[in-house]
Amino acid sequence: MINLIVSGACGQMGRTILRLAAEQPEAFCVLGGVDPSGLAESEGVAVVADIFDAPRNADIVIDFSRPAALPKILQYCQNTGARLVVGTTGLTEQDQRLLEHACAVVPIFQSGNMALGVNLQIELLKKASAALGDAFDVEITEKHHNRKVDAPSGTALMLANAISSQYPQGRQYVFGRHSMDCRRTKTEIGFHSIRGGTVVGEHKVEFFGKDEVVSIDHKAYSKQVFATGALRAAKFIMNKQPGIYNMHDLVTEREVLSHLYTDDGQAVITISSLPRQVGVLSLVFETIAKHSVFVDMISMAAQCGSVSFSLPREQLATALNALNELRPKFEGLDIHALDNTTKLTVEGPGMALRHGVAGQLFTVLSEAGVGLELITTSETKISCCIKNSDVSTALDAISKHFEL
Repeated sequence: MINLIVSGACGQMGRTILRLAAEQPEAFCVLGGVDPSGLAESEGVAVVADIFDAPRNADIVIDFSRPAALPKILQYCQNTGARLVVGTTGLTEQDQRLLEHACAVVPIFQSGNMALGVNLQIELLKKASAALGDAFDVEITEKHHNRKVDAPSGTALMLANAISSQYPQGRQYVFGRHSMDCRRTKTEIGFHSIRGGTVVGEHKVEFFGKDEVVSIDHKAYSKQVFATGALRAAKFIMNKQPGIYNMHDLVTEREVLSHLYTDDGQAVITISSLPRQVGVLSLVFETIAKHSVFVDMISMAAQCGSVSFSLPREQLATALNALNELRPKFEGLDIHALDNTTKLTVEGPGMALRHGVAGQLFTVLSEAGVGLELITTSETKISCCIKNSDVSTALDAISKHFEL
């Protein structure tokens, strides 16, 4: 169970977080709230005006207050060992430096928007920017309720930063065009803020080209999507080391691996002592191909003069007979076969966005006592051959570590 303190507890976001946390008593215990409003309670939770008067045994502080509250919140976290989830927007460069300094000892999760949909929008914008390039003008329009104090929104800035990162020289930000007497340049991103009524949050990004417009937008219909994301962030950061994390980290960790499957009808052949000559490999695989043997995974250690490959187990004898034809050509050729192997494959879209997945996988298998006979990787997939006797152990270890 995670012990929570909510800063900004009397605001709209704070109250929503308190309600959702109360609906998950197995996961969260709200110790109290912090808010300068002077109210003594919010959603049935006791509220204090100063965070130093709050209980000191919090695991996580979730902050949706004002930038002015940040220094005290960071000091509280450093004094008590609490982790911090920051959803407050309108932070200055000085505020950001405070966060970067504190993250040396405090695990901090920061995002201008906690909705998963917005973070998908960010990934789509990166791809659109890279594909459309300088031929399209970019404009961002954001709408919020009439009580929102900062403009542009933190989310609009997040979207712009994602777009700007796709251009070698970045982009210039232009906030409105009132009284401007100059033409738009190709290197700018325009911002337009609308405040009115009870709009929860809308962000529309438009790419204007010649005779066409590409639009990517996101609309939030309640604050619950942000509160859900904040509580998800609290769970995410609970066991993290000091540093600054964001929604990209959360999303890619959750989606690193999406599929795990096996094929137990595999064999592995390793050929050693091959001469390091041009054309040797082509001769090896042409010889196998002439006997209609299907080769799947291939791994080569050129410096050692060896190559390994996997194939269907029922074709193992045919392949070995074919390779024996090469012995007269290559003196001392060593051919070794394993017929009790299974091909294990893990894949997921998050692998393309997160480094170190292969290292995690190999560590998990090593700690489980599972040896690897053959490995191949791609941007979103890792395949390896293991002994049949290790399959159950490997599946259990991988499923547990990656929460599949």
